[in-house]
Amino acid sequence: MMTELNLDAFEQDILDSVENDEWRSKGNIQERLVELQDFLKHEKKKSVSIRLSENDLYALKKKGLENGVPYQNIIQILVHQYTSNKIHLDVS
Repeated sequence: MMTELNLDAFEQDILDSVENDEWRSKGNIQERLVELQDFLKHEKKKSVSIRLSENDLYALKKKGLENGVPYQNIIQILVHQYTSNKIHLDVS
């Protein structure tokens, strides 16, 4: 099953560039992969406690099951995307 991506113009340009084989690896990919995996394993994480409505939590767990991703990971991804300005709040 193919998932449709919603890319902005910048992201689409990058994807097109990669698919047109315009990118070349620099250095030892396997070595870099091990380095990045090691970084992620040792990245400090803090535990937080939040209150969610039962309906939101139920919907989050359902989406997690549908996508094979634990709901805690979905929360973690959303927070990271927000803090890195990849998504924005709509408070209207």
